[in-house]
Amino acid sequence: MTNDKSARSDPTVYLIDDDPVASFLLVDLVESVNLPCKVFETAVLFLEEPLEDLEGCIVSDLRMPGMSGLELQEELHRRNINLPMIFVSAYAEVQSVVRAMRGGALDFFQKPFSSQQLIERIQDGLRIDRERAELQARNRRMGERIALLTPREKEVLQGIFEGKLTKVIAEELGISTRTAETYRQLIMQKLQAGSIAELVRIVIEAMPPGKTTLSSQ
Repeated sequence: MTNDKSARSDPTVYLIDDDPVASFLLVDLVESVNLPCKVFETAVLFLEEPLEDLEGCIVSDLRMPGMSGLELQEELHRRNINLPMIFVSAYAEVQSVVRAMRGGALDFFQKPFSSQQLIERIQDGLRIDRERAELQARNRRMGERIALLTPREKEVLQGIFEGKLTKVIAEELGISTRTAETYRQLIMQKLQAGSIAELVRIVIEAMPPGKTTLSSQ
């Protein structure tokens, strides 16, 4: 019924439901479109996984013993785990639906639901997670390239990031404007930026949350 994780990086549909009948039907549905899946009887068991390595999409029941689906959603937020999450439940009270959606859920399906619509949303979730993973990988690569810049290049890049004119950067660093312009071109080449706007965006996306300088980047 479940797929093992011999290929840890393979995107997987994580099905969390304490009802064995519901789990069986969900597995049958997911496997009918050849998507790998893994089943968990409780949210607590799911949290025992190495979550930072997971890729894919979560389909979770709302009411479960030990920890509800909404509590799981909140715990994942606390751990900075951003897997797309879809709720499936027979209990779709307005407050629960609103809380789930405001918490970032991709969708909320009330039982009985359309199998086709659920599959389409699961596929949406897998696509969203894939795009997120690709963006994170790109940001890591850019962060590594920024880290390899020389100290002087980082100083020039910091000035650009702060919106300073090349002339001002040159004066502050005690170098000529032409030299500062040369550094700017070298930085753009190394970071593969086609414009100043793209260069600033690269820095923003690669910079860890809360940081405003490149001093230890």
